[in-house]
Order: sequence, then C-alpha cells, then structure tokens
Amino acid sequence: MQRLDVSQILGNSEMKHFLVSLLCAVVLLSLGNVAAVTNVYGSLGTSILFIVNVPLGSSVQWSYNGTPVYNSSSPPQCLNQFIGRCESYQNGSLRINSVSYADDGAYVVSVLAPGSPTSYTNFQLKVYAPLNAPVLRSNYTSSPLITGTNVTLQCDAGSQNGTTYTFYRDGQKIICSGRVISRGSFLDFTPISENDSGSYTCVIQNPVSSNTSNSLSLTVYVPVSNVAVTSNVSGLVWPGLDSVSLRCSALGTNVSYSWSLQGAPISGGGRYTLTDNNSTLILNPVSTNDNGSFICTAKNIINSLNSSDVKLNLASPVSAVTLTSNTSAVLWAGEDSVSLHCSAQGSAITFSWSLNGNQVSSKPPYYITQSDSPPSSNLTISPVSKIDTGPFTCMASNRANSITSRAANLNINWSPDGNIVCAAQPINQTIQLGCSWPEGIPAANVTMIFNNLQDTSSNEVHGNVNHSSDIYGSSLTCNGNQLGRTSSCVLVFETPTSPNYKNYTVTPALVGGAVNLTVNLQAGVQSRATASSIQVLPATFSWFRGNSSSSIQTGSKFKVDSTPYISILNIDKLSAAESGEYKCVAENFIGNTTFLFNVKVSQSGGSSSGLDGGAIAGIIIGVLAGVAIIGVIAFFIFKKRIHRRKSPESVYENPDSRSENMYERNLPGTASNRTPPRKEEPDYQTIIHGNNSSFYCNMMPGSRK
Repeated sequence: MQRLDVSQILGNSEMKHFLVSLLCAVVLLSLGNVAAVTNVYGSLGTSILFIVNVPLGSSVQWSYNGTPVYNSSSPPQCLNQFIGRCESYQNGSLRINSVSYADDGAYVVSVLAPGSPTSYTNFQLKVYAPLNAPVLRSNYTSSPLITGTNVTLQCDAGSQNGTTYTFYRDGQKIICSGRVISRGSFLDFTPISENDSGSYTCVIQNPVSSNTSNSLSLTVYVPVSNVAVTSNVSGLVWPGLDSVSLRCSALGTNVSYSWSLQGAPISGGGRYTLTDNNSTLILNPVSTNDNGSFICTAKNIINSLNSSDVKLNLASPVSAVTLTSNTSAVLWAGEDSVSLHCSAQGSAITFSWSLNGNQVSSKPPYYITQSDSPPSSNLTISPVSKIDTGPFTCMASNRANSITSRAANLNINWSPDGNIVCAAQPINQTIQLGCSWPEGIPAANVTMIFNNLQDTSSNEVHGNVNHSSDIYGSSLTCNGNQLGRTSSCVLVFETPTSPNYKNYTVTPALVGGAVNLTVNLQAGVQSRATASSIQVLPATFSWFRGNSSSSIQTGSKFKVDSTPYISILNIDKLSAAESGEYKCVAENFIGNTTFLFNVKVSQSGGSSSGLDGGAIAGIIIGVLAGVAIIGVIAFFIFKKRIHRRKSPESVYENPDSRSENMYERNLPGTASNRTPPRKEEPDYQTIIHGNNSSFYCNMMPGSRK
C-alpha cells in the first residue's frame, strides 16, 4: 500500500472535493458500524476520492453498485470499468480518475480488521459537469414595458444539470412575494410594477460549480395619470401687483410638462418663468392678458394627459361709479328722510361718503350699509337737516384704484328758526314796528298788521308809527306763512302788567329767614304751528322801600335780579327792621306800573322749607328766568339776523324830561303812569331788516337811571 499524500495527488479543484469527502468520512467513521451514506459529488472528467481510515492490517474491499471495484489482495488491483482509473491508499481510501456520468452510483467499502467484525461504509457518487453561463431572457418583447403587465424571466441553462437557480436585481437577491414568484429557472411577475425596474441577473449552481447569466435591464413605465395644477394664490389676483406660481403634478414614469393659455403654448421668458422640468410656471407680474384657461400637459413615452382648466381670479379696477337718490322731491329738514345709493363695478370694493368734502361717519342721523354682490353702498339720512343740501359724493376704492362719483345735491326746505317775532322800538317821536321770521328755505311770507297798517314781505317786514297817545291799547300782529306752515304773535301796547300779582301783596316771613318779592309780567310764550302768542312790551324794573326815592341796590341783605319780564327782590337774614312796605316800578315806553308788597317779619309761624333765603331766592329766580327767557329767545334770533346791517345809534331819554302829556292808568292795587318815550334808552338795540330799513326791539333793558 502507498502512503496517501493528498497534496501530491490532487490539484486545486480536486483538493476541494477531497476535503469535503474527507470530512464526511471522518464523520462516518466516528459513528462506528453505522451504515450511513455519504454523498460525494464529482466533476465530470476529474478525479474523485472516497476517503476512509482503516486500521493497519485490515482487509479492504470496494464495490460499485454490487460490483467489485478494488481488490486489496496481492497484488491489489482495480476491477471492471475502473481498471486503469482507480488507486487505493494505505488508509483504505479509493481514488477514481476521469469520472464520467457512468460512474454515478453507490460505492461501499467493507473493512475486516483483525479481531473485529466486518464494517461497511456507503458512498453515493453523483457526477456533474461544470456549468456554463446561462442566458437570462424575458417573455415580454414589446416596448415599452407597462406596469400591470404579467412578465416572466427565464434563466436558460440549456441541458446543463444545474440544481439551483437564484435571481438578482441590481445585485440584491430577489425575495419572492405574492406578486413575484420563483419557479426553478423562471421568475414570474404577476403583474410587474414600476418598482420592479432594474438590472436583473440569474445564477445557476450545482454541487461542483456555479455561473452567472447576462444582465437584463427592465424599465417599467407607468402611464401618465392624475394630472393636477395647484396655485399659490387662492383669492383675488391683482394684475400688475401680484405674482402667481402654478405647479403641475402627475403620476407616471419620466413625465415631461408643457403649458398653454387659451390653447397657445407658453414658453419661458418675459413675465413667464418655467422651472422644475417645466412643471412650475411663474407669472410675475400677473397681467390682464392672463384672463383665460391655463392647461398643463403631462407626457411620457406611453401617453399624454391634460390637466383641468385653471383660471386665475383676476381682480378688476373700480369703474362705473354711479350715485343716485331715491327721491327728487323737496325734503323738509327735521322731518323727511332720504336714501342715497352708490354702485360700482370692480373687485373687493370699499365705499366712503363725503358731504361738502368731509367724510360722513355712520352715526345718526347717517346710516351707512354696504353690499359686496353687486358692489354698492347706501347712505340713509333720517331725518335730513339744513347741512344736508350737499354736495354728497361717494368714493369707490380697491387695491387698483379709486373713483369718486359725481356730486349729488338734495332739495331741502326748512322752517325759519323759532317762531315769528313781534318787535317795537321807540326812536324819538317814532316807534318802529317789525315782524321777523327769517332763515327759512324758501323764505316765509311775513305780514305785519297794526291799526290801519298792513304790509307783507319775505322773511321780515317793518313800518313806523308816531309815538302818540292813541297807540296805547293797540296791538301789533305778525303772521308768518311758509308753504302752509304758520306762526303768529301779538304784541300788546300797554303798560306793564302782572296777571299773577295780588293787590298789595303781603309776604309773611320769619326772623333769620329770607323772602322773595317777585313781579312777573305776561311774557310772550311763542308757540309753533298756527297758534298765536300774546306778548307784552319788555320793561325795566326799580325797587324802593317805603317812601324812599332811592332805589334798592344789591348789598349784604338785598339782592335784585331782573330780566325784561321778571324782577325779584331777595331779602336775606330777616329781622324785624325789614318789616314794611316795598314797591317795584316796572316801566316801558308806554308808561309805568307800581307793584306794592308788605313784608311782615315775625318770630314764629308760617311754614319753613328748611332752605335759607339765598337758596330759596336762587330756586325762584331760576324758575322765573326760565320762563322769561322763552320770550326773549325770539328777540335774540331776530336781533342776530338784522344786527348785521348798519343801525342807528340807540338813544336814551332823560328820566327827568318827561312830557307834560303824561297820564295815569290805575289798576287795582297798582299805580300806573303813561309817559311818552324817552330820548335816551341805553337798553334798546337796533334791528336791521332785509330791506335795509331798521326798527328797535327792547329785549334786554338795563337798570333804570
């Protein structure tokens, strides 16, 4: 037997198979007499080694499918088909050279060692030819390959007896799933998808060799679908001011994009910029020419689809601003209402109103509303007033521009201020008479009636009469008429009288308290509409104590408050010394009247209000002054109207230069003297009429001199 030198008898390829067989033999030997089968793979035309390790001196016999292969008897020799192709080794291993497919089969070695039973080792030889590179091909030959198609790849090894097939994509082993199935040399895609695109190879392998196929590249195309355009602006777009970015998206493989506006292709340049493989269209700035349908076309090798029409919500500048009124009739200030309507064309319009160039706020009597569809605004004035004649304008504005409407004026009438005023003013031996009801639109017709004198004019009328004794008891009547709206007053030419005065009024009072002595003339209370107001001539007042010829002046205990129709003497901190008679002389240009009072101061009795004399006097004066001021308001209005024109100087009459024609008119409990007018009256003011004539009204007489 020879010594087994593996490194000498085997080449590199054979060494690998030897080591495998040796490992298997070692395992079998460790199992003792167990008749395990060791598979041995041989490469066609090469050598194969069946490795065993028997004790020295053992008898070794090899058989192939029951036929002897090697006889270790002297001399040892190979038998049958292995003659000249086999070799045995000292450890019992057997080498067969130039193996062929005919050598496939079962090999058994029996070992009879001295003193031991016969043991058997089984080998199963399978001869394989070295593998050539297979060819990887697809059953889908059309172009392009569309997703959703069933595709099969075949790893064609021809007649080679490869035992395993492995498929790879982009160098990674393919893991089969429900859609991807491996069937030996076939790989099925049912169906193939876009994610299956890549470079495919297959590897075939048998126990003795392996080889890799050619590379097969698959590109799976997805048709274009779901083409959509989105904009970065959702609201109004202002031409010349805003920019817009339109982005086109689509599903599909290798998609390209193009744009059109109203069917005309859009290329980059100017206001248009294309980015991101033309999928984004930027309009900077937007123009009124962009008022149309934008369409994005997405295309690949399979198909082409258009997006839906996309239209920009282009804003419009303000135009066609129109201002109208709901009436053209005459409106009466303080009574009627009117509504002005402003309309315009354009986008996102806001409205503002102006009167005489000043903005109108939405506060009563102005009420402003606005509507967006269609753009409009209403200005309601309820009620109208004198200042609302106009001009009214409406401004419509948006981001693009502003336009102001034409001006609109309202036809407003109004009544004269207050009520008609009767006035009389002495100047030397003449008394100027006047009736005034000014400031009305249209002007009121004013009629003055005095004895046999009657005259009518607009706003005001006046006349002169002689200051003679026959005017006593006469009356001046003034009638005003403005489109059926009337006002009247009657001025009685009499000496002062007080309807509420009692004959020789007795006033009780307590020591330490206060008392108020009051003379209230019949002040004219003017009324609106058709009722007439009865007025008396205003007067001046002087207070005296007992038979003193010196008038009472305001001092520590006495206070005198007078108006043209009311006078009050307040006596405070009363003592018994203040008891006695007091008199008030009221005088107008007709004459004078004396009012007598008797003050009785006692220690107890009477009622007390809890207020001191000053407080009581203040309350009474306030009440009486309120009544009196109604009568004089009309005069101030009248005076304000006519005082703008030139007036003759007021004159005063010397109180001591009374006419010899003085006469008396006695009233119950009063002393009355009728006197001619004085030359000087410091409290008479000049009133100028619209026809440049003048007359005088004694509304604010001062203290008597």
